[in-house]
Amino acid sequence: MDNNQKISCQRKFKYSLGILMGLLAWPLSQALAQPLDLPEPTRIYQLSTPQQLTIPRQQPGEMIPAPISETVRDNQDLLAPVQFNTVIARELPALWQMRVPIDQVGSLYATYELKAGNGQSNRFSSHHRSEQTVNVAIEPLPIIEISRDETTALVQGGALLQFDLANARTAGAYGGVITVTVNQR
Repeated sequence: MDNNQKISCQRKFKYSLGILMGLLAWPLSQALAQPLDLPEPTRIYQLSTPQQLTIPRQQPGEMIPAPISETVRDNQDLLAPVQFNTVIARELPALWQMRVPIDQVGSLYATYELKAGNGQSNRFSSHHRSEQTVNVAIEPLPIIEISRDETTALVQGGALLQFDLANARTAGAYGGVITVTVNQR
């Protein structure tokens, strides 16, 4: 291996290591995936949601795939890009609660709209550089009944957020607004 190739390999290694360290140190967004302490709705059709929520930081093991062992045969093998998990998922099962008449429990569905701080849909934006965003897919979780009285039921719903970090360019905190709408079929 000549000196130029050695410097090129070292530069690529440092670049890859720098990206890896930046991603490992990067907290996803500021939003809480543990059970939320929501005030229980007291009136029919009253929707209870948190005003702010913090999603737990990503863990180093989430980005790095399971350990594998490979044999390096030549320079090309050394230069092969490192494969990372670029989609990180967070489940928010109890994102909202609502009190409804018992006969309407099975006919409810929820929709979610996600907007970054800069107004872009289906994204979270960096708190420090609002033009820097990450794609976020949001998938509704089933609505479940958690309690009932003689005439009403307390239901709750949530969502699965999938953060696509493949095109992330800025480390740090990211955030956005999730709008919850509960409708009846």
